[in-house]
Parts: sequence; structure tokens; C-alpha cells
Amino acid sequence: MAVMRAEPRPSIISEATPALRAAIERAAVPVTLEPGTVLFSQDDAADALYILDEGEIEISVLSAGGRKLGLEIMTEGEIFGEIGLFAGRRTASATAIGQARLRAVRRADLLAAIHTDPDLALQFIDLLCERLRLISEKLEDRWFLPLPTRLARRLLHLAEKLGAADGRIPVSQTDLADFAGATRESVARALAVWRDQGWVKLSRGAIRILNKDALEALAATEDE
Repeated sequence: MAVMRAEPRPSIISEATPALRAAIERAAVPVTLEPGTVLFSQDDAADALYILDEGEIEISVLSAGGRKLGLEIMTEGEIFGEIGLFAGRRTASATAIGQARLRAVRRADLLAAIHTDPDLALQFIDLLCERLRLISEKLEDRWFLPLPTRLARRLLHLAEKLGAADGRIPVSQTDLADFAGATRESVARALAVWRDQGWVKLSRGAIRILNKDALEALAATEDE
């Protein structure tokens, strides 16, 4: 699914305070993952958070029935794994989509930095609160929004994360169904309607947005 984006987005690390950035840089250890490698699995013991320097990482969970639900695609400059780090267990799984370069920050090293500079704890609390807010929003979407609305929202979000300048998003209909919390069949039907309306173009393993305004209008609605 890796693709060259239209333009890079600001890095979370580059926007961190100098103290936080310095603490992370001092403790970070390089990690390289091959495509398809599972970095950690749901319910694993957690001993590190990660900074993604290159590539994409899929964050997902398994339902009680064993069905995968995609939560997010992490891209360059993002931090992930911090919730599990402080909870002691992984709340989700992380898998490399293509080759990925990361840096690991171990729990012991991070706690040592926080003991030295307690203000860092407040910055990590802000990070945790923002992550929990985003997860809560995604869960609310899945429970309360009609499929076309949440499908439009997820497609636009993935376009922002992975999309090329021409609107092409390297995501399959199965992957999109995982991220929208729907069956592949229902997603395929919705995409077929949008294709006939001229909103999207479908190809093997990819979706191209042709009418972003129409999808944004749909994403803004909350009624059946």
C-alpha cells in the first residue's frame, strides 16, 4: 500500500517541545521491519513506544469473533504504542504494510527521562488523551453512523494519509471494509454506486477519488 504522497505532513516529533524531542531522541533505538511483519500483537506485554520514520504501519484489533477491525494507518513522523506502554499490555496490533523504519523508546528509558524532567509527563498525558479521543470518535462512528457516511469519512482519511496527488489511494475494498467496520459486500455495493455517480474510480487494490466535494458532503451527514 506504500505510495508517494502529494506533500509531506508535519512530523509529530518535529512539532514536539525541545525537551520532549531531546528525551525521545536520546532514548530511541532503530528498528527495521520487512513487509507484513507484526511488530506487536493485541494483548502482548508492552515495553516500548515507537516513532515511525519511514513506511506505513497498520493498527488493528480483533473482535471476540476473530474479525479484524482496522483502527488507523500510522505514517511518517507519528508516534504509536504509547497507550500500551503505560497500560502494560497492547490494546491493538501493529503490522508493517511495506518495509518500515522505526525507532523504539523503551519504557525504562522513558520513565528515567520523566523522573529527570517531570514536565514531560504532562506532555505524554496530552498525547494519550488525544489518542483516546480519536479512538473514541472512530468507535462512535462505527456504532451510530450509517455506512455511507462512515465509509466516506474513512476513505477521505485514508486519502489524507496515503493518497497520491491524483487522488489514488492504494487500499483494497477488503481493507476499506476493515477500516469502516463493515462487510466487504456492503462496501463493494456502496463503492459501485459512487462509481456510477462519478465519485470514485475502482481498480485492483486501489480507489481513486474523482469527486472529493461529494464525499466530503456525505461525510458531514449523520442521518440515514
